[in-house]
Amino acid sequence: MSFPSGTVIENSNLDSGTDSPANARADLLSLVNAFNQVIASENGNNGVCVLDNSGKLQVAQLPTTINTSVLSLQPNNGVVQIVDCIRLPRKTVADLATDFPSPQAGDIVNLSNGDGGDPCLAVYDGTNWKVIALGATASAT
Repeated sequence: MSFPSGTVIENSNLDSGTDSPANARADLLSLVNAFNQVIASENGNNGVCVLDNSGKLQVAQLPTTINTSVLSLQPNNGVVQIVDCIRLPRKTVADLATDFPSPQAGDIVNLSNGDGGDPCLAVYDGTNWKVIALGATASAT
């Protein structure tokens, strides 16, 4: 059952102490029915998300992907913290013009062949894509 969006509950029979309880009965029934729809929509498609005991959304309620052309994160403190890795899809130099026709300074891409045929990261400086060569293999020793 989906969330009762667009449902307006009439309150003209409920807004005054002199209103007739008999006239208010239909309005109250509409309210109860709409509220039951909200309850039935819990954690369902087009429904309401319910917070857990700590006041947070459950992981199962969060999408695994976000489909948007641009995702803008603007935290109040100016810091975006990513606690795991960032997975950039691998592109080729030839992909740059078609996949990123209007790059902006600071854009970063993972290239399979951007450093003389070798993999690298590249950053757009406002005019050109600049190579960030991959160095030695990561090692704890």
